[in-house]
Amino acid sequence: MARKKTRKKLVVKGKRRSAPEISIWVRRSFSIIVVMLMLVLLVMGVSKGFQWAERKLLSENPRFEIQQLVVECNGKLTEDFIREISQLNEGQNLFAMTIQEVEAKLLEVSRIESVYIERDLPSTLILRVKERHPVARLMGKSILRYPFLVDRFGVVLPFQRSLSDLPLIRGLSEEARPGKRLSHRDIEFALRVIASIENMANVNQYIQLDEINLTHGDYIELTLKKGAEVRLPRFSLNPKLNKLATVIKIAEGHGHRVKWVDLTVDSVKVPVRYF
Repeated sequence: MARKKTRKKLVVKGKRRSAPEISIWVRRSFSIIVVMLMLVLLVMGVSKGFQWAERKLLSENPRFEIQQLVVECNGKLTEDFIREISQLNEGQNLFAMTIQEVEAKLLEVSRIESVYIERDLPSTLILRVKERHPVARLMGKSILRYPFLVDRFGVVLPFQRSLSDLPLIRGLSEEARPGKRLSHRDIEFALRVIASIENMANVNQYIQLDEINLTHGDYIELTLKKGAEVRLPRFSLNPKLNKLATVIKIAEGHGHRVKWVDLTVDSVKVPVRYF
């Protein structure tokens, strides 16, 4: 007799979720979502509550109305100008604007270096403005009738006719415009030259700067008020300035006037020519 062939069925065993298990999973997921939404709403509610309390206690509280606005400036900016830029006046609330907002408005003016703001509760606001102090005139790439000014930090300022006797920095390769902070290494060095001469008592009585020329690659060229031309290397600044002052002092002691000095030569006796 022929044997009957039996086919084996492939049975894949897997874990099926029963209806009660699916229901429990759905309920748990829904509960988590509800709790998260409640937490979000709670946080939003607390935040809104704090904002409402801040308005009622501070920015909408008539007790903190500005009765006295004290404006001080160490320069030529007028009180009316500072009030206009800061948008502050008597009658406003002390907390209507944050200190950061007022400061940001004022620092947009290129002539302002720093701002100090103090709330003297309940009704006084003190505003102190420090203007930038130009230390040199500046000729950049643009050909201008009048040069810009630059302060000790390298911030470019508009021209002022009353400061036309400041030293002129010439040969700047970087484009200049009011409000821009210059970062070129030669500008930084030129400003260091000006600061060093101003701060060294044994130097500033002999060295009066007229011009700083940045166009030379190997050295900086100084022109002094009395016409002397000086080659100054970009290193050992203070020792080189001391040596220059000594050369001028000795020359004047012998009745001579220095015409040209080369401080790039690293020797005890530097090359000097006289008028």
